[in-house]
Amino acid sequence: MLGGKMVPKVGNVFLGHVKVELQSRSPKLWGWKVRMDGSDTIVECSERVFSHAEDAWREGQRALASLEAQRVSHQPRQRQDA
Repeated sequence: MLGGKMVPKVGNVFLGHVKVELQSRSPKLWGWKVRMDGSDTIVECSERVFSHAEDAWREGQRALASLEAQRVSHQPRQRQDA
C-alpha cells in the first residue's frame, strides 16, 4: 500500500509509468505523476513544481524506480534447495 492506495503488482514488478504535465502556463511550471500501466490511477505525484520539464521527468523517474524497488524488496525470498 502506498499513500493509502493499493499498488498492483505482477510477479515482483510494479507496472507503471511517469507522465510530466504542464501545471501553469505563465510562468511555465511542470509536475510529474506516476500512473499504473493501463489505467488513469495516479499512484504518486510531485509535491513541488519544476521550471523545466526535464527536471520533472528526472524526479518522476526516480519516484518510479523507488516504487519498483519497493515491489521487488517486499517479495518473499525463494527457497533455494541445494
